[in-house]
Amino acid sequence: MTSYYVLTPPNSTDPEKDTLFIRDGFSWLALFFPLPWLLVKRLWLIAGIAVALYVVTVFLAENWGLDPLPVAFTVILSLWTALEGGHVRAHWLKRQGWTIDATIAAHDIEEAEMLYFAEAPVRETAAPAAMRGTAERSTNTLALGLIGPYGGR
Repeated sequence: MTSYYVLTPPNSTDPEKDTLFIRDGFSWLALFFPLPWLLVKRLWLIAGIAVALYVVTVFLAENWGLDPLPVAFTVILSLWTALEGGHVRAHWLKRQGWTIDATIAAHDIEEAEMLYFAEAPVRETAAPAAMRGTAERSTNTLALGLIGPYGGR
């Protein structure tokens, strides 16, 4: 099973249309094309930092004879993006005001959507109780860990 982050944007008028599901799992596209993947997912700052670090590794390789350094950096960036890209994207959107509403374990995105929206009436009726201060379901996950919220990757 794969974990999916369910995010809702701030000031959403239609939660069913605006809800975003982000797969937290390995991405082949991010493995082979990390920089374009970061740019398409609008992770501009991380892409800029990756380019700056790559330039630094090329500089070090040319001046101090560390020829394998740029290749090693590229492999590390590719693996990190492929393994942690979804997690980083979800938390980047959270910093921009989106709400991580849930983390759902499902076989595919259709099943994740079905599970999430099947619980929608329960969440709407539970909202007043949540406003009174009762505990909500935790959405805390491991940061940069290789173990997903439900123990698998």
